[in-house]
Amino acid sequence: MAQLYYNKASNSPYRDRIPLQVVRAELELSAKERAYLTAVEKGDYAGVKQALEEAEIYYNINVNCLDPLGRSALLIAIENENLEVMELLLSHGVHMGDALLYAIRKEVVGAVELLLSYKKPSGEKQVPSHMMDTQFSEFTPDITPIMLAAHTNNYEIIKLLVQRKVTIPRPHQIRCDCVECVSSSEVDSLRHSRSRLNIYKTLASPSLIALSSEDPILTAFRLGWELKELSKVENEFRQEYEELSQQCKLFAKDLLDQARSSCELETILNHRDDHSEELDPHECRDLAKLKLAIKYHQKEFVAQPNCQQLLATLWYDGFPGWRRRHWAMKLVTCFIIGLLFPVFSLIYLLAPKSTLGTFIKKPFIKFICHTASYLTFLFLLLLTSQHIVQTDLHVQGPPPTIVEWMILPWVLGFIWAEIKEMWDGGFTEYIHDWWNLMDFAMNSLYLATISLKMVAYFKYNSSRPRVEWEMWHPTLIAEALFAIANIFSSLRLISLFTANSHLGPLQISLGRMLLDILKFLFIYCLVLLAFANGLNQLYFYYETKASEEPNHCKGIRCEKQNNAFSTLFETLQSLFWSVFGLLNLYVTNVKARHEFTEFVGATMFGTYNVISLVVLLNMLIAMMNNSYQLIADHADIEWKFARTKLWMSYFDEGGTLPPPFNIIPSPKSVWYLCVWLHCHLCGHGEPRHEDECKQENLKEFTERHADNFIQNQHYQEVIRNLVKRYVAAMIRSAKTDEGLTEENFKVTWSVHLVLSWPNNLWERDNMSWPRDHFVEVTTSLCHGPRDVMLRKQHPFLVARTSYVEGTTYLSRGHEFNALTNLRDHSNP
Repeated sequence: MAQLYYNKASNSPYRDRIPLQVVRAELELSAKERAYLTAVEKGDYAGVKQALEEAEIYYNINVNCLDPLGRSALLIAIENENLEVMELLLSHGVHMGDALLYAIRKEVVGAVELLLSYKKPSGEKQVPSHMMDTQFSEFTPDITPIMLAAHTNNYEIIKLLVQRKVTIPRPHQIRCDCVECVSSSEVDSLRHSRSRLNIYKTLASPSLIALSSEDPILTAFRLGWELKELSKVENEFRQEYEELSQQCKLFAKDLLDQARSSCELETILNHRDDHSEELDPHECRDLAKLKLAIKYHQKEFVAQPNCQQLLATLWYDGFPGWRRRHWAMKLVTCFIIGLLFPVFSLIYLLAPKSTLGTFIKKPFIKFICHTASYLTFLFLLLLTSQHIVQTDLHVQGPPPTIVEWMILPWVLGFIWAEIKEMWDGGFTEYIHDWWNLMDFAMNSLYLATISLKMVAYFKYNSSRPRVEWEMWHPTLIAEALFAIANIFSSLRLISLFTANSHLGPLQISLGRMLLDILKFLFIYCLVLLAFANGLNQLYFYYETKASEEPNHCKGIRCEKQNNAFSTLFETLQSLFWSVFGLLNLYVTNVKARHEFTEFVGATMFGTYNVISLVVLLNMLIAMMNNSYQLIADHADIEWKFARTKLWMSYFDEGGTLPPPFNIIPSPKSVWYLCVWLHCHLCGHGEPRHEDECKQENLKEFTERHADNFIQNQHYQEVIRNLVKRYVAAMIRSAKTDEGLTEENFKVTWSVHLVLSWPNNLWERDNMSWPRDHFVEVTTSLCHGPRDVMLRKQHPFLVARTSYVEGTTYLSRGHEFNALTNLRDHSNP
């Protein structure tokens, strides 16, 4: 055991003792060097000055010596916030080293200002960076002052550095394969990853974004999304990148917290970036910034109370005081509007600009009408399953019933709505919504059902008993697909639960649980396939024919189950249904007296049930419980974000009419089509008309860009105000969070001693100099500016003041001498 601590043989007579000694000894300081560092520690200005002057003459000490903690005199002065001693050390050519980085980390603003303004003498030789002990340095070589300041998120220091035109390395793309990234990763992959992480830590600083970004909200959106994507690639630093992404999201949300009026809020949420100038600048409900927030999954920003209040105002437009109404009154109102949705739709088709025509365009009314239309569709599906219309069940190609003819317009309306949504939003945005994928599957099933029914109708005209139909008969397949489509249609109604505050969080939790089920199925399928392969290998020798079984039935669906493991497919089915207790143990028996085979088969079957039921199923329950708890912990944010996505789908222009009325060409659509055809087909023969169009287009172009410029200026003014309020709130919060610390208590006690000494000295030494000198000194100590020397009034007074955590501090080691010198100066 002793060899773990000390490899050399020990001559100690005590064999039961482990000899210890320092194996990495450091250079010892001389007595004068220790006194020199002690003087710096105490703030002894005269002592430090004397030591520096002697060092220049006698070279008796190393002014750049380090204490046992690795701190130089300059770093000690920075830690004590002694700016006078710092200035003295710099004037005598003390090596700076990492002093600026150290001052930034300690967040000593005065020290940072002093070091930034310090200019080296013209003849000074700086120690090259490659000659310094980089292993002992507290900072990695890639850390720059602006990066460290951004890591500490100190607004004042960041502002000082940004004003000096500092730069930050631009991070490459996540999957960049350029020569620089590849070579850097090959040489030192850890340094490459850490360097990338440090750069993103800098860019994610709220103070840096607020200070240097023209659009801090948009910057926070994109950076948060990029960090989230980066966390999926850099798995080793996943937690760090996710924390930075969350930091960007909270910054955008906190910035929105500072909005004080609806005008400011609308200016922020309706602002568009440079890539969306094609939108109508006069559209007051565009909410382009909110759409970006949803696109980048900025849930905190979207769920912010100010944002939700504005959305609720737009959603219930035309229904003042809706939330204060009784629930029964709300239900009756929605029921009446739902019943009248065909009337509203017809009025909109005939007179879209009328009062009732514009009434259906309101988001809340549009939502009720679409919901009523979908409920009507589900009611028709229910009527279809009840067979209220009597038909011949043995007709191989039956004609559509009246209810099926009524369902057809809804199906066509759903398909047309999905096509328009995909055209307007793009294919990528379309497939990112899981409900759209469900709609696509549902519509595909309905189209397949209609196609197969048409094939059966035209191909089979005869009547034949259903039991004699072949397995792949088009009518049978159409009926199966129609039944599956009905299930999807009914489950699609769950998406409307998002609008309710009670059912919304439950619906979101259900979606998260589906992801857990998919993860579980991956492991379960592996276990299922493994045991199915083994059991099939063991039992396929004992497969029997259907004629040998009772009632000539073969398989696990028979009254007496048999041949459960005869084929791989049959084995997979048997093991799956055994999870639900639908398989008997006697299926492991064989007709031959092979007891060992039966024992091995029963053991394998039992082991599978233990793994699938006890282990995997309980693991699934734990995963689903964890997902539900995650939603429950953030239920308000998750629900508001999901509800906002639902609301935004009804804020957009277009899609006003619900199915099946959306497939009817409206007069407005016909007029737009005629204008388009006239411009593209008839405009070439009229040069005069073409010139007028160009002039009109130029006028519209000028007006649009003028409006964009004015709106952008107004937006920048609002952002400037928000940033000012955010910074002020951040500084107030930082001061409030600090409270009374031990250091503050020591400083306060030091000031108390200073204030009490003058009276004690007055009484003890019978001082003859005026008392107002003491008043002047103590007042300066308590209320004077930072680092003010009192020598202007009393040259021998070596005292200074500095604000430390909101209090004043008198340099230790000279309190008594300063007051004594003041007495001698007043009584020459």
